[in-house]
Amino acid sequence: MKRLIAAATICVGLASAAVFAGTTSGTATPPTLTYSDRYLTNTVTVTFDAPVSDVRAFMAANPLTNFLEPSGRIPKITDITVYEGVWGEPGAERRVDLEGGSSVLERVISNTDDAFTYQIWNITTPAGRFIDYIYGEILLSETAEGTELTWNYNIKPSVFFARPAIRSYLTEDFSPFMENGMRGFAAAYSAQNS
Repeated sequence: MKRLIAAATICVGLASAAVFAGTTSGTATPPTLTYSDRYLTNTVTVTFDAPVSDVRAFMAANPLTNFLEPSGRIPKITDITVYEGVWGEPGAERRVDLEGGSSVLERVISNTDDAFTYQIWNITTPAGRFIDYIYGEILLSETAEGTELTWNYNIKPSVFFARPAIRSYLTEDFSPFMENGMRGFAAAYSAQNS
């Protein structure tokens, strides 16, 4: 019986290692996007009293990453290195280094007048163990008030049982990170255009 339990424990351990393999392995190959209803999502929206083209031009000259500050378990960005293509063009890839030695890989999926979409994978932070990838969307739409800028952060968990922990991570850590970044972006836009 003890051998059976030991064998079962080893099998579960190997299966768990196989599930988490690839999330922090250093591979530069991004996981296939699934556009899944299994995403856990956080959304932040800011409205500008300006046309879409003006906000988009400001965003091109002042990337949102310039306004992101550490929050909760989200470490500070210490370096960004583009290693494939020209950042901003579809297919371009870069490595984002974080305080404490962690990093993520990012690639541009699309970049149009009203949308910028990207993927993040190979997340080496502790939370990254349970994340297959992140699909980000920054969308601009015209409204009666001007331009609505929406940032959707969609996390695809690598395992189902991690969903509650990831939901907590989104709510407690990533939501303030996104909100602070968007507020900083909006304040910089207002300061430049007042």
